[in-house]
Amino acid sequence: MLDDRDYMRRRPEPENTVQTGLKCVYALIAVNVLAYIFTMAQQQFAIDVLWLSGDHFRGGMFWQPLTAMFMHGGLSHIIFNMWGLYIFGGIVAPRLGGKAFLGLYLSTGLLGNLVWLAAAWNSPAVLCGASGAVMAVTAAAAVMAPETPMLLLFIPFPIKLRTMAIVFFVLELVLEVTGGQPGVANLVHIAGFIGGYLFIKIFFRREMLWDPVSPNAWQRGYRPPRGDRSGNSSASGWTYHRRPDREPDRGPNFSTDSNYGFNGTRVSQRELDYLLDKISRSGINSLTEQELQRLKQAREEMRRS
Repeated sequence: MLDDRDYMRRRPEPENTVQTGLKCVYALIAVNVLAYIFTMAQQQFAIDVLWLSGDHFRGGMFWQPLTAMFMHGGLSHIIFNMWGLYIFGGIVAPRLGGKAFLGLYLSTGLLGNLVWLAAAWNSPAVLCGASGAVMAVTAAAAVMAPETPMLLLFIPFPIKLRTMAIVFFVLELVLEVTGGQPGVANLVHIAGFIGGYLFIKIFFRREMLWDPVSPNAWQRGYRPPRGDRSGNSSASGWTYHRRPDREPDRGPNFSTDSNYGFNGTRVSQRELDYLLDKISRSGINSLTEQELQRLKQAREEMRRS
């Protein structure tokens, strides 16, 4: 019965998801830093072989859309990108797990670079940087944890992550249309942002707490649906707390209701139905430790029966 549920087959154990997700973030940062050190030591080789260029791609260097994602042209370039990956990756990766986060990072980074390549096909310009992938991670964080308060250097008060993401996206659109930022590939940022949204929308829809494309998201008084599941998240030293609009649904009092048999007895059908409905409504991470243990016990009981 449990294995028939889509969300039970798809989700790994929460502890494993968090660990592999954070390891993936740190590994990507390390790879980017090592690649930057190599670029500084072999700059001309990196520009000619590893950065993305329409001329070189047409000449057979088909690896460049991938390698250019890990190249950076200066210290400030890599610092800002890796800081963004650390902050927003710390929100997204623990929820997706290592493999899925790597898939998000690589697929959206490639998308951004290929969109730029198509637009600059006959241009002598070259491209490098992880900005497309980092913008994708930012978009994913915005739809998965929209209420997260963010402090920005040029704004003296916290703003919601979803507000920050929309401001960034609109700014990128304006700069792309007006050509107001020489040397910055705003088109890559736009494509990465859209790619990050679509990745979560297609593959991890259950993790979305806010959908900017939904008409309801812009209605007066709109509040994102409950679902982080515990109301908190912490990763990479970054912690946020979301205040629910109402008291969370704690469900039956398993510790006092003998009908549920919570004190070491078998898991009743009524209790199991409640747990499965809660997962279906809010995701597996909405379960408390006690509820998660009961779910595991139910699975073991069904395997033995």
